[in-house]
Order: sequence, then structure tokens, then C-alpha cells
Amino acid sequence: MLVYFNSILKKIVLLTFLSVSFIVQAQDNNYTLFLARQFLENGEYAKAAEYFKDLYQENPKTYYKDYVDILVQLKEYKNAEDVLKSLYKNEDKNPMYLLDLADIYLKQNAVDDAEKQFKKVLKELPANPYDINNTAKKLIQLNQLDLAEKVYLKGKELLKNKQAFNLELASLLFLKKDYAGMINAYLDEATNSNNLTAIETGLQQLLQEEEQKDMLEKALLQRTQKQKNEYVYQELLVWLYMQFNDFEGALLQAKSLDILRNEDGVNIMRIARTATAMKDYDAAIKGFQYVVNKGTKCSWYVTANLELINVKRDKLVNSPNYTTAQLLSLKENYLSFIANYNEDDYNAINAKIELAQLEALYIHEIDTAIAILLPITENSRAPKELLAKAKLQLGDYYIIADQPWESLLLYTQVEKEQKGNPLGEEAKFRNARLAYYQGKFAWAQTQLKIIKANTTEFISNDAIDLSVFILDNLNTDDTDFALILFAKADLLRFQNKLDAAEDTLDFILHNYIGTALTDDVFFQKYLIEKDRQHYEKAADYLEQIVDNFPNDILADNALFYLGDIYQNYLKDDEKAKAYYEKIILEYKDSTFAIEARKRYRKLRGDT
Repeated sequence: MLVYFNSILKKIVLLTFLSVSFIVQAQDNNYTLFLARQFLENGEYAKAAEYFKDLYQENPKTYYKDYVDILVQLKEYKNAEDVLKSLYKNEDKNPMYLLDLADIYLKQNAVDDAEKQFKKVLKELPANPYDINNTAKKLIQLNQLDLAEKVYLKGKELLKNKQAFNLELASLLFLKKDYAGMINAYLDEATNSNNLTAIETGLQQLLQEEEQKDMLEKALLQRTQKQKNEYVYQELLVWLYMQFNDFEGALLQAKSLDILRNEDGVNIMRIARTATAMKDYDAAIKGFQYVVNKGTKCSWYVTANLELINVKRDKLVNSPNYTTAQLLSLKENYLSFIANYNEDDYNAINAKIELAQLEALYIHEIDTAIAILLPITENSRAPKELLAKAKLQLGDYYIIADQPWESLLLYTQVEKEQKGNPLGEEAKFRNARLAYYQGKFAWAQTQLKIIKANTTEFISNDAIDLSVFILDNLNTDDTDFALILFAKADLLRFQNKLDAAEDTLDFILHNYIGTALTDDVFFQKYLIEKDRQHYEKAADYLEQIVDNFPNDILADNALFYLGDIYQNYLKDDEKAKAYYEKIILEYKDSTFAIEARKRYRKLRGDT
């Protein structure tokens, strides 16, 4: 027993001694590293080299880079070379050491010696994905891009895998500005990847220049012809066309995929909805009509039917010289749709909300619109989302009917019932807008600040626009009264009281000469004339903004809407093209730049 106890005690003493020794050694190394770095920071390279040498000798793999770097700093190239050659010989011929050695030769302008090391690395490249990738990355750091490409290509051969390193090779080729090669690398990977997001993100880098975008489109079209069973290339074409709001092109490819894959039209719906949001109504109509034509067995049939009616309405009211007869024909389409469902059905309620919009904003039967929506807002069985939507629209129509207290009540209800949701934030925005209409700018600003901090991008942008407008024009030399009058005119236009709105705007121009609101007044007068379908007068007001306020925030808006008026209403394509071109050349950062470029190319006859 005593012998056993003594044996255990000896082991404990030995372990304690070893542990203490290890701790002491670690502390010594830490102190040595501290001194080495301190001397390095002070520029005392020779002293730092002594300490890094000690550290390197204790742990070569960890400290060789620090030691070699400071030897190079001291121009002791021979010693640095010896360190790397020794490491390469003793550490399983790691190619990283040869690349560091080549870097030292390059620092001495010994290009031939560096080339020998590079050739040796390529010759001895192991069939190991980790080593291949690290070798290429190191070469990229050394700006040896051609050699890095050779490493990746040889790596494919060594691994007998043509798909290996496609993404890495694509990134490298982008650095080399070999855009055709980059595109091929990404497209090769596309057939091998379940995640197109990485490929789309990489290809996004090419979309800044027209030439590169065309190169990508051509490559995708060629692959869709040569590899007809690889549907991924059509998916990428859809993505590409969507980046440039080319909804016709996107629909063409998406329809083909829908047929080939026997899909239910979900992607067509997505494209058509985006086209609607971007006001490409013709493309949207084609998309929704395609889904409707799939028949009643299609899960999107009913939704597509309603959205088709909606987009036809949007196209009509945004077209020149539409008539009451056309609006009443649309109304019949809504009523026919609603007749297919009972009053509590989701589709019927949704259609009634859309019909109310037609009645209120375009047929101008505000009492009829209110009568359509009131039963919905009082229907406890109505889906919460549609109930909130109905209340928001009813609130708007009460503003038109000069009953703002009812609007405030409805907006506040939705704000509470949909708290934390986009509809709740929309209600908060409409409450802020109502306060603005009433001249309560301080309260409106408080609400807008809250919205900007925690809401969706679309609503937040509206909030930002209104907030910036109030801040820019409140407490100026013109006094707040001019802003109160402008808000009143804005409200009158919203209520379709166009003559009264125009009189109020004229009063501002005549009594507040030189006001900062002048360009905003011209923009409001453009909107009034457009509502009246007086498109030449509308264009005149936009021209005044472009000519007199070229550096103000509304300048690019005015140019774009001038292009739109001449393209779609006055049918003068040459003038429209000139305005779009001006945005492209002089307002490159404008939010209208992409759409202006698309329209310009279409008017120019580009395919």
C-alpha cells in the first residue's frame, strides 16, 4: 500500500512540475512576443528580429512569417531565403513556403528566381482541394493572377472534376477583367449548384455596364439553345431581365419554363405583379392573362382574374383621354367577378375594395364608394388583412368627403389592430399625412420620425419624402403660412377639387414670390393638368422645373415625367427619348435612371 501511495505521489509531483514548466514557458513566450512587437512598433527592427528569431526557433510554423517579414524589412534577404528553404524541406513541402520565397525574390527584382519557384509550385501542386485553393489565393495576394488561374485549372484536372473551383475561378477572372471567362465560370457552376443566389450575386457585378450586360444575355441565350434540358439558364435569363425591368423578356422565358416544368403559373404571377408595380401594364396584362388561360384548375386562376381586372383599370386611368364609358365597362367587370362569390368570400371582399377605388378616384362617386366599404368594415367575419385594407381606403374617402374625423378614427383603429405590421405602419403614415393636410406639421413630423425608424422600405420612403418636404419648407423666410396653403392645395387635389387647388397654388406664386416652394407648386400644377387630361399644359409646368430648378430634388422627377408624357400621351418619341437621355447622362444616380435607360433603348429600337 505504501509503495502504491509513493508511486501516485511521484506522478503528481511530476505532473505538477511539468504543468509549472509549461506555464513558465508560455509566460516567457508571451513576454518575448510582447517585447518583439514593442521593438517593431518603435522601429527598432534589429532588436525585434532577435526576439522573433527566438520565437521562431521555439515554434517555427507560428512565427516564421513574422520573422521573415522583419528580415525582409532589414534587407537580410539571404537569411529570409534560408528560413523558407529550411521550412519547405522539413514541413512536408508546403507550397506556401515556396510562394513566400518567390515573393522575396520579386522584392529583389530577381524575376527569374521567382519564376522558378512559381513553376515548382505548379509542378508539385497536390491533388488536395484545400491546398489548391490556398495556393491560388496566395498567388492572388501576390498579384500573380495568371498563375492563380493556372492553379485552378490544373486543380480541376488533378481532382478530375470540371466543376471544381468554378466560383473561385469566376471571382479571379473578374479581377483580371476577363468578363467572358467569368461568365462561363459562373454558368458552368449554375448546373452544379442548388443555390443560384451566389451566382446571381457574382453576375450582378457585370450589370453596371451595358456591354457586359449584353455579353451575359448573349451567353445565356446561347446556352438555352445548346443545353435545352438545363432549365437553370432560363431561370437566370428571367433574373437578368427582371434586373432591368424587361418584363416582356422575363415573361417569355418564364412561360417556357412554366410549360416545360408543368408549373401552376406562380412565377408568371410574380413577374406580372412586379410589372404592375413598375407600371408596365401591357406586360402585366400578358402575364395575368396567361395564368387565366390555364383554366379553373390552376390554383392562381381566381387571383389572376381579379388582378387582370385591376391592371386593366390601372392601364386605363394612366392612358390619355379615357372616357366615363370605359370606366363603367370596368365597373361591370368587377360586378361580374363579385357575382360569382358570396359576400363573405375573400375574393368578393377583395374585389369590392378595388371597385370602391374605381368609384371614388375615377368615376368620382364618393358616396357609392363609401357605401361599398362600410359593410366590409362592419363585418366581423372579414379577414383581418382585408378589413384593415378596407378601413384605410374608407378613411381616404372620408377625407375626400370632408369628414376627416372619421378618417382619423379609422386610421387609428388600423394602427392599433395591425400594430407592428406593414398595414399598421401605413395607417400611422396616413394619420401623419392627414395632420399635414390640416397644417399640424409638428405632430406630423413626430409620427413620420417613428415611421422612418421602424417600417417597410416603401412606406418609409413615402415618410421620408413627406418629412424632408416639411423640414425644407417649415420656418423659412416665407413663414409657415405658405406651407399651410400648399398643404391645403395638396388636400384639394386629393379631393378632386382641381379648380380650388389651382387657385390656392396661384395665390402662393403671386403672394410668396421666390418661395422655396415654387418648384413644388409647379409639380402640383403638373399633376392637376394631368388629372384634367391637359397633357401639353402638364408638360409646360415640368419644363419650368427643369429650366429653373435643375439642381433641386424634383429635377430628375420632372425629366422622367416629361419623357413619360411625350412617350405615352403626346406620342412624340423623339422628345421623350431626349428627356430620358438627359437623365441617363446628367442624373446618373437618379432612382429613375434604370427605367429611363430601358425606355430610351426601347425608343431607339434596340432589341
